[in-house]
Amino acid sequence: IIGEDEQSVHNQLELFGFDQLLAIAEGRLTGAALKQERRRIAAAHASMSDLSMDDVAFLHAGLCQTGLPHSRPVRNDEPWQRSNGRFHLVVEPGTVIDQASGKSKWVGVPYGTKARLIFMHVSTEGIKSRQVHLGRSMSAWMRRLGLSVSGGEHGTIAPIKEQTLRLGRARFSFQFETEGGGLGISDTQIADKLHFWATEDGPWLEEIELTDRFHEHLREHAVPLSDHAISYLSGSSLKLDLYAWAAWRLPRLGRPLRLNWTQIAATFAAAGDINKVAAKVREALPDVQTVYRDMKIETTRGGLILHPSKPPVPKTLVMVGGKAGG
Repeated sequence: IIGEDEQSVHNQLELFGFDQLLAIAEGRLTGAALKQERRRIAAAHASMSDLSMDDVAFLHAGLCQTGLPHSRPVRNDEPWQRSNGRFHLVVEPGTVIDQASGKSKWVGVPYGTKARLIFMHVSTEGIKSRQVHLGRSMSAWMRRLGLSVSGGEHGTIAPIKEQTLRLGRARFSFQFETEGGGLGISDTQIADKLHFWATEDGPWLEEIELTDRFHEHLREHAVPLSDHAISYLSGSSLKLDLYAWAAWRLPRLGRPLRLNWTQIAATFAAAGDINKVAAKVREALPDVQTVYRDMKIETTRGGLILHPSKPPVPKTLVMVGGKAGG
């Protein structure tokens, strides 16, 4: 069971301590492997340290249960749909007026790691206020999200702008099947107003004013996450999804829950055959466990067995902070 390995990095940290474990790694590894191991040890050490409210992020429970697309959808005008058991998420793309042509165009649904990081940032700030300031400095905001700042064809500035606009214009539908076979639907758009300012590269989203409906829904259904964990997993949309899903699901279990690979593939929107899905999830889980020490998930040939686990962020910390969680 992941989380009960006697040789886990957490057990090694307790046995040797942070400095000595780093020294051991430096004695047997070099190059990229050493850099990766240093980062893993530091992430695990941070997960074992006491958190403050400044280290806590939030994400809407709906996005913890099933995620956004991992890669760019083929069409910008098509909605995105995913299911997790009786829960269904539908994301509809919005439109904007193209400044060059003066005509309305579809902007597409948000996707990838940057969209997830932006949603976490908006959810975290949205707990406090309907007005979510993204900052007048693009660089400062992107660094707060743990991203490097670079322009150009392969830089981070343009993708961040694109994903922010996609997220701000999208409409989310959370649908729940009831025990009696009925269906509950909650539709909401995240933003009531979007405020832009002009830059050399075109308009930049300065502030999102959340809708009353989404703001209240967020305060009731926000799941607390660790900033340290998000930073460590920020290079993989699947790992971010697995972490948020485990943080939401495991503390709510009263007994072990078995899921097959078909169910898991549907939840995480993974492409490819079931064997490839299983391989990707198996490969990703150890990194998630590095930053979620108490996560107990058993991998089997047929799927996963989830075991009741403590949350990654203590409930007492969230209660002291005066914020909703769950």
